[in-house]
Amino acid sequence: MKKDPKLPTEYRIIADSSYIILPDQKVARLLTPTVRNGVTYYNLFVPDYTRMSLADIEATIKAGEVTKSTDAK
Repeated sequence: MKKDPKLPTEYRIIADSSYIILPDQKVARLLTPTVRNGVTYYNLFVPDYTRMSLADIEATIKAGEVTKSTDAK
């Protein structure tokens, strides 16, 4: 069984912006999702610009390379 990576539970929001500071002092930007037909998508640059659903993102994390989910809705 593969362990889930530790995700930061504490972060600080930078002055009414979409940026946050993570516990390791890195800055990240919160992404705004798009919902189409009940599926949540994010526009990502992995390795090129692409729209990925949450299921696609999970499949990419598991595969270790950019891939599409096999779940069909």
